[in-house]
Amino acid sequence: MTTLSWKRLRRSITAFALGGLALVAAGTAMAEDYPTKPVTFVVGFPPGGSTDVVARILAKHMTDTLGQPVLVENRPGAGGSVGIGHVAKSDPDAYTLGVSGVGASILINALGRNTGYDFDKELDVIGVMGTLGLVIAGRTGLEQKTLPELIQYAKDNPGKLTYGTSGVGTPGHLAMAYLLSLAKVDMLHIPYKGNTPLMNDVLGGHVDVAVLTTPGAAEQVRAGGIIAYAVSSPERSPLMPNVPTVIEGGFEGFTATLWNLLVAPKGSPEGAKMRLSEALNKAMQDADVLASYAKQGLAPTITTPAQAQTFYETERAKWDKVIADAGIKKK
Repeated sequence: MTTLSWKRLRRSITAFALGGLALVAAGTAMAEDYPTKPVTFVVGFPPGGSTDVVARILAKHMTDTLGQPVLVENRPGAGGSVGIGHVAKSDPDAYTLGVSGVGASILINALGRNTGYDFDKELDVIGVMGTLGLVIAGRTGLEQKTLPELIQYAKDNPGKLTYGTSGVGTPGHLAMAYLLSLAKVDMLHIPYKGNTPLMNDVLGGHVDVAVLTTPGAAEQVRAGGIIAYAVSSPERSPLMPNVPTVIEGGFEGFTATLWNLLVAPKGSPEGAKMRLSEALNKAMQDADVLASYAKQGLAPTITTPAQAQTFYETERAKWDKVIADAGIKKK
């Protein structure tokens, strides 16, 4: 190689290195400067629901960390997909973020329904905002008092037991379909239009088993209105510490949780996303946030954006398989 060529090569390497340093510096500056104005969490459900509660708990703490107001905007509709669709089409500046549940992130699309956005192509995952288990509960008249007893009865009496959920394709429906598939037993599914009529019917003895959200079921479990067989989370719920997990009931590796992801429009600045990730993880370690989570039956999570992306992909693969194995019709 000639002397001139070496000089050109050195200049190229130097220019490349300086360019890389400039990018790192820009990213660092962005992380330090961001945010310079209020940040909005878009929630695809009305105020007062579990997703809204999570968003407001975290927004309060992250406001202090970020030094700018973190506001919550409710855009309800279509199982949360209206709000997340708005985020997907927003400017990729990390100021309009979404709180995306399992439905808007995975299930609506997996069931063949149009969300109006492509989650993988239009959104970046920043972090997991906690998880919430479901409760497999039964009417008080059932003789079976444990999950193994319930499953054995279902094996001995195929199709005799009924189970209710808040609707076809909901997390509760898929969680129970997942369990029944692992247990190789059949129960008759009765879909309801929401948790309230479902709870009323299990309390009234009109359906044998119900899959309910943890906060909604805890009071009735304590009052003796329903039998709690198991929680679907990997650990016992702080709201019902005496209720075993499905894993403890003999189904190793079983988990089925509700969760929310903090998401940003695809292409949002890396420095801003890292700043948000750090603020989110800091909130998950705060004593007041942990106390608020415990009251809601929520489990905190600490994830990097890469780990959160892996979590999302693992959950998507699991629920795609459950839907296919259960033969749930896509609409």
